[in-house]
Amino acid sequence: MARLLVVQDRLTKVDVLVTLGGDSERELYAAELYRLGLAPKIIMSGCGSSASKMAKRAVKAGVDDSDILLEEHAESTYENALFSKEIILAQNFKSAIIVSSPYHMRRTKLAFERVFKNTGVKLLYSPTKDSGFNVDGQCKSERDRAIVRREYIKFIYYWFRYW
Repeated sequence: MARLLVVQDRLTKVDVLVTLGGDSERELYAAELYRLGLAPKIIMSGCGSSASKMAKRAVKAGVDDSDILLEEHAESTYENALFSKEIILAQNFKSAIIVSSPYHMRRTKLAFERVFKNTGVKLLYSPTKDSGFNVDGQCKSERDRAIVRREYIKFIYYWFRYW
């Protein structure tokens, strides 16, 4: 069941990375993608000070602070998509890589695809590499089993709430 939550696209260069608030490895992975030249800008999307804290960690990891756009209003994955869309369209970006934790990617893709429908913006999805989440589907730890249970509950909620 854990493996079904993970979405991983083949990455190509895009206009912007969109990093969702939450687990701390997300902004570090976005910084790695930025340093590899996959995107010249990063949107840090999270509620209040969470986005600026993410930005500070990304700058320490080698991202130029002028290349970070803050989205500080989102309080849910759906709002991450909604408010990031405003920035992406305003900046005339045509493509993005969405960065989140492996277990969070299926719900992230569901929300972003819904919000970005008919915009023409190409979205790719890339989960972090160092989350500690066992993506092979084994769920050997109680932590992984709890994450999977919680994520499926949220996924069902999103399905009924937004579709």
